[in-house]
Amino acid sequence: MFELKPAQQDAIDASKTSFLLGAAGTGKSTALQQRLLRLLAGGETAYAILVLVAEPEHRQAYFDAVHGSGLGPYADLKVISYNQMAMEMTTLFWPLVARDAGFAYPSQPPTVLSYDLAQLLMWQIVGPMLEAGAFANLRARPQQIVSQLLDTLNRAALNGLTVDEAVERQRLSWAGEPERIVHLQEAANAARSFRQSCLDNSLLDLSLAVETFDRLVAGGAAFRRYFTERYRHLIVDNVEEFTPAGQEFIHDLMTAVATSAIAYDSGGGYKRFMAADPRGANKFRGRCHRVFEFDHSFTAPPEASHLANLVENYLLHTTQPTQDAGRMIVGMADGRYRREMIANLIPLITDIIQQDNVPTNEIAIIAPYLDGALRYTLTQALKQAGLPYRLLRRRSSPREEPRVRAWLTWLALAHPDWAVRPSPYDVAEALTLSIHDLDPARAELLTEQLYRPDAPELRPIEELPERVRERVGGQFAGLVEELRLWLLNTAGDGAIDAFLYDLFSQLLSQKRFQPKPDVAGAAVCDWLVQAAARLRQSAAAIGFRTPAEVGRAFIDGINQGLVTANPPELGDPPDPNGIMISTIYGYLLAGEPARLQVWLETAATGWWDIPNQPLSNAFVLAPHWDSQRSWTMDEDFRIRNELLSRIARGLTSRCKDGIILANSDLDRRGQRQDSPLWRALQPVRLN
Repeated sequence: MFELKPAQQDAIDASKTSFLLGAAGTGKSTALQQRLLRLLAGGETAYAILVLVAEPEHRQAYFDAVHGSGLGPYADLKVISYNQMAMEMTTLFWPLVARDAGFAYPSQPPTVLSYDLAQLLMWQIVGPMLEAGAFANLRARPQQIVSQLLDTLNRAALNGLTVDEAVERQRLSWAGEPERIVHLQEAANAARSFRQSCLDNSLLDLSLAVETFDRLVAGGAAFRRYFTERYRHLIVDNVEEFTPAGQEFIHDLMTAVATSAIAYDSGGGYKRFMAADPRGANKFRGRCHRVFEFDHSFTAPPEASHLANLVENYLLHTTQPTQDAGRMIVGMADGRYRREMIANLIPLITDIIQQDNVPTNEIAIIAPYLDGALRYTLTQALKQAGLPYRLLRRRSSPREEPRVRAWLTWLALAHPDWAVRPSPYDVAEALTLSIHDLDPARAELLTEQLYRPDAPELRPIEELPERVRERVGGQFAGLVEELRLWLLNTAGDGAIDAFLYDLFSQLLSQKRFQPKPDVAGAAVCDWLVQAAARLRQSAAAIGFRTPAEVGRAFIDGINQGLVTANPPELGDPPDPNGIMISTIYGYLLAGEPARLQVWLETAATGWWDIPNQPLSNAFVLAPHWDSQRSWTMDEDFRIRNELLSRIARGLTSRCKDGIILANSDLDRRGQRQDSPLWRALQPVRLN
């Protein structure tokens, strides 16, 4: 058993309501987990305890604490995020609230829309609008428009606003060119159409679930009785990452339970892009009987705070101590180009692992973004050095994975009546990935001779000229023919998830196609099958009536850049002992400390950037924003500096030993890099 500090022990034993305040790494979550165990050991049933977490991924730490305690199995323990709670409770209380929520058919059970499915539904609305000329001259890809419209709906609900109120706030805050007002009005029309489609077809996306839960479920007598009869104790972790809707829910629950313990990370609030309200979370300090301040870091040494102070002093013009900041920098890896930066970085990491005996699973490589080229270069370098790694990804666009594109290409060719015509490049790429050792040159030659894009179809192998057959090899030509016949004879009218499963299991995983187990292909197949099954099960409610409509929507959605919160695992399964590779916010929200951090591309402006969302300004929709105030360049500059300062403090508070600064002079476009973070760090770089 580890030794607890006095503040932790007091918080564990506290009665009534308590507020745990401190930076990351000071033991707040540990205290909450131990409080949970104390309640269970004292005779409280798991059924009577509710634990609210900011991220679904944080649930496991509480289950691990219970399982490792030896107190016994507690299947009734409820550990859940607010968003999940809203969806679950709205579904549970559906018969009582559906009519008042405005659903056209309250007796029809709801269809829950995952983020993937919500995007496909929004595509149905936005596509015709784009064809009619909507959003003209807006510098955003169609998928970005879809994502921003969903963000507006979600942020409105999570901030306690109606769709109309959210639209009006954004209109009043805009101080730029008048054309943007037109775009905002078009966005409002699309959002209203989406909402009406949900109400007409009993569809529950996140925004409608939260709005219904907040307005009709949580405040209702039935839910109040349900909650008070079940729960006696409330535990809330990282309340600063909760949205206004979630915080209001917590506030109401505090009066219904015997005890509540709420933890606040004083440097958190990283989810402000998705309506987190760290300022609003401060109110719980004054509403709790006792406040416990945690000031001892179990993770970071004192010099870590000096490095965070250095960045904050530069960005926010404060004057905090920085004299020991340089001691946190344990290495520099520079290069003119990315590949040179990475080539210089890997030996540095290897030396630290060997000299300081640092396990690879206590190293984190953190980047502002991980595009495909950077991810590939970095992972290949780690592989060549014999260093295991694991990718931490929160969201991704599946079309960036070549195997996803390949499997969709075969799905389209098996169903020519869908009128989805893959390009010759897509077919050549699919052949290369499907047939082991078939190089791109021969795949391109086969495609040129056998693929008819206008059909679309692969022609019989008999039509391949003999000279070409000799060049590509009879074995490869035979496998292409086998693939063609399988696509021709297997498609039928079956479900697309069944087709994709059979494609991999019956054909592409066979040794003649892939002599060694295709782990990456299996992962991609599994993701595609699950995504296709979700669409098939919800297709009628969304408005897809025929298999062709379902198939076209599935392929088009992914090819247009659909973003998923459940990306497929690429390559080998994640190595739990591997070096973590993550984006900034992915790492901060995961909450895992590391002995060694690598700040990759330190001079990239991505550290300072905020998402470019002309149709959905997260900060304007926040409850503390003056709805009559304009969003100016000064506001934009202030928010960027404030967020970067929080990022630096969040990273350093999770770092035990030191940081490597890795930087390339030029970005991927060949432009010189010079970010505010890079300039802030100059004093420690020059030492």
